Amino acid sequence: MSSGCVVAVATVAIAVASTPPPDVPLKDNLYGTKFVDAQQGWVVGAFGSIAHTSDGGQTWQPQVSKTTQQLYDVDFADAKQGWIVGRSGLILHTSNGGGTWEPQTSGTDQHLFSVDFVDDQFGVVVGDFGTILVTSDGGQHWEKHPLQQDVILYDVAMADRTHGWIAGEIGTVLVTADGGVTWTKQETGVEKTLYGIFFADGQRGWAVGIDALILHTTDGGQTWRVQNGSTEIRALDQVGFGQAYDNPSLYAISVVGSTGVAVGEIGAIYLSSDGGQTWTRRPDNSSQTGSGPKWFRAVSMVPGTHGEIVGAEGARVRVVDGRVESPDGRSGAAQEVH
Repeated sequence: MSSGCVVAVATVAIAVASTPPPDVPLKDNLYGTKFVDAQQGWVVGAFGSIAHTSDGGQTWQPQVSKTTQQLYDVDFADAKQGWIVGRSGLILHTSNGGGTWEPQTSGTDQHLFSVDFVDDQFGVVVGDFGTILVTSDGGQHWEKHPLQQDVILYDVAMADRTHGWIAGEIGTVLVTADGGVTWTKQETGVEKTLYGIFFADGQRGWAVGIDALILHTTDGGQTWRVQNGSTEIRALDQVGFGQAYDNPSLYAISVVGSTGVAVGEIGAIYLSSDGGQTWTRRPDNSSQTGSGPKWFRAVSMVPGTHGEIVGAEGARVRVVDGRVESPDGRSGAAQEVH
């Protein structure tokens, strides 16, 4: 074979190797998302679904979970080290950005709804029946620090290795000041379930829940005030479609810099452009007619006002340079976050 042929073959091989993998449509319900920067992110959901993007959510490639269990949340300490939690005590770990996922022994069969890692060693997981798990060695060992009462814990937010908060049923907010060994209840002033909690630092935090509730604290949770939604407790037969549309349950919230995003039922998206001081609902007539997303379950934001919102039937909405795209990704339908 001539040297010219060798060069031609090598050129073809390089071209093939550099071809990006095809985009894979996501149709299953998505329950969790995590972005580590404006380009790299993951989503998880029903039937063991995991997908990764390296172009800011424009295209997605599947990753192998080796399970068909529901996956409820995902967190990454950096672009390599990540964890996923799900049904029946499932915890998955990757050390190569999701190239491979392996199970970790959680020591429980309770459903796990939220995971938050401060770094590649220290993390906290919460779930059903007051389940709280803490690790200080990257999940090789998980210690149980459960509540004594039967309360579903939906979300956890750690500000650092010492301080963290949990949100759950009947207005529950718990705080730790010793790395998750002990947890103390904070008074929120509401008795409605809180599904999501987020802290920007050790003092400023937000919690969201039933009836479009957004609670805010500026003193580490010693006091909470209502920023949005209804605190009134109504019987189910008193809640009509109009009330449900006007006050949809909110499942997740994130505030990074001046940009805040809260998401929930019937495709509701609430936005803040002043660092979570005030909130405005994004207009979306499709939710009222039933043609839009059924619900959004999670949001992940990174500095630079970039992020991703995920929900029912593979719904994904990108936040790019402070602009919220439409669910089908059309940038022409984007809206400024202010």
